[in-house]
Amino acid sequence: MKSFVRVSVLLLFTLCLSLGYGQDGGAPAGSGAGQDSGPGGRQGGGQSMAGAFTEHGVQGTVTAISGSDITVKTEDGASYKIETGANTHFRKQRDPIKLADIHVGDMVGAFGDKDDKAKTVGAVAVMVFDKEQYEKARAEFGKTWTAGAIQSIDETKITIKRPDNVVQIIVVDENTSFRKRRDSITLADIKVGDNVSARGSLLGGNFLATTLSVGVPGGGAGGRGPRRPEDQSTPATASPAPNQ
Repeated sequence: MKSFVRVSVLLLFTLCLSLGYGQDGGAPAGSGAGQDSGPGGRQGGGQSMAGAFTEHGVQGTVTAISGSDITVKTEDGASYKIETGANTHFRKQRDPIKLADIHVGDMVGAFGDKDDKAKTVGAVAVMVFDKEQYEKARAEFGKTWTAGAIQSIDETKITIKRPDNVVQIIVVDENTSFRKRRDSITLADIKVGDNVSARGSLLGGNFLATTLSVGVPGGGAGGRGPRRPEDQSTPATASPAPNQ
């Protein structure tokens, strides 16, 4: 069940990137993603990638809506309250919607300031999933799309560790396009430890990528994680420098 939950939360990846989160390719502060494990560089990134999504995201079926709060039941049976505000982004697939367009029974995902003890998420973004497409996407994970942290690169073979802890080899060729957010890059720009997602198909037991994208949503290495909706309109300001 935990692996299914991780893959479910990973579907928030599309929403987060479309709204501009993770513009520097980093992960939320405190998630552990993108941190060095020692002199040898970043290792075990598959777990940190899953942690980045799980720490700040929740996905489930809407059971109640009260004012600006949405209550959802997750796949593992937990109940979370999604707190929205004037600066919360709402999407259905890629289309902007309003809170009023969300109904009991809808499947939604939220990304923001998650409090596991209080079972709340101060939502920066909320997405409504088409249940049929969602189930199809989850069933096709590892087959027509995949994601994870790069463990090694051997010429045109990229080994990743997925959020469900499965190790998978992505093969690239002259037809593969590489992107980092909106920028076109090359294979040489991709490094061990990078979090990537890919679309393509299985070929000979490996995953042949037609597109490979680098980056995960978050606040950047060493930066702040997502802020609650009521905090979004107030930019963070630097502390004044001490008098010399």
